[in-house]
Amino acid sequence: MHNNPVEKAGLFSSAAESKTKGVDTLLGDPKKAILKLAIPMIVAMSVQNIYQLVDTYWVSGLGADALAAMGFVFPFFFISMSLSNGLGIGGGAAISRRIGARDKEGADEVAVHTIILMLILVLVFSIPFYTFAPQIFTLVGAGKTTGLAVAYARVIFLGSIVVFFTNVANSIIRSEGDSKRAMQAMVLGAGLNIILDPIFIYTLKLGIAGAAWATLVSLAILHS
Repeated sequence: MHNNPVEKAGLFSSAAESKTKGVDTLLGDPKKAILKLAIPMIVAMSVQNIYQLVDTYWVSGLGADALAAMGFVFPFFFISMSLSNGLGIGGGAAISRRIGARDKEGADEVAVHTIILMLILVLVFSIPFYTFAPQIFTLVGAGKTTGLAVAYARVIFLGSIVVFFTNVANSIIRSEGDSKRAMQAMVLGAGLNIILDPIFIYTLKLGIAGAAWATLVSLAILHS
């Protein structure tokens, strides 16, 4: 007998021998399933924007240049969010279909392949952006705020694995019919970010980079 790595990935699929309530939801009445899945999903997606709003609020205390620098970084942050959300939604849809077909092994295989693709995307996205951040922000016209933009962005790029994993993992959880748990993680993460932002920015004197660290730490703690 050998250890199957796909079976070890069962932590990404709740369709185990004893079905969870989430899987029962998927296999039950479609109308009830849509309601149970949609509302928490809408809340979770809305909460994602709170991270940027909170960062903007606390960074505004550092001055106009710091606030402007964040404006140059946000589009790149949203690119990472879009890539990870797209991958998570695609993988989650495939997992849901296999759960519906009562194919546990197939669901686990999709989860593993989704994680592998996520790691590849992280490398493709983070390494070039981290390495050439000064040139990128100079090119887009950051001007005198380039240094501040680089300080914030490099933390985000360095920790992009956290951003990608959070969105992909939450999508996999939702695909198993447990969108409520994914919503709770996002809400708690946003609350933790509200607490950590002033600590990292002002108490620890990390400045604009502290806002990025607070975001990454809050996401990492909830998904560790």
